[in-house]
Amino acid sequence: MLDFELRHESAALFDLTPLIDMMFILLIFFVVAAAFAMRGIDLDLPPAQASRSLSGRMVELRLFQDGSFAFEGVPVARRDIRDKLQALVRGFKAAPGQLVLKAAPEAPVEALLFLVDEVRMQGGEKLLIATSRPQEDRAR
Repeated sequence: MLDFELRHESAALFDLTPLIDMMFILLIFFVVAAAFAMRGIDLDLPPAQASRSLSGRMVELRLFQDGSFAFEGVPVARRDIRDKLQALVRGFKAAPGQLVLKAAPEAPVEALLFLVDEVRMQGGEKLLIATSRPQEDRAR
């Protein structure tokens, strides 16, 4: 005859303590490792040979030879740049876009670093540097 008696199997219980311990060890490791990371500004500055066309919404930032700035063709004082960038970055959350820097070749490096630093501090994820086409492409 068939045996239809229900058998109760013991439920396997998993001990998560070692997993939680490992997660805390990894967290501590990454926090400590991040403290020793070098500080700097990472810019992707492709040579003019590797430049490519951009599409989509672009906001143009200009850096002139004398170190002055303009946003979308409107001159902006150095003390007002932080507020202007903050508004731009906040606006990118609603309508994504790209910040494109067009700098004069003779522009001071200090002004360039100031602008890049302000973009990063306001939460800008990427600042594209505009380049001109190589001389041989212009001749065609």
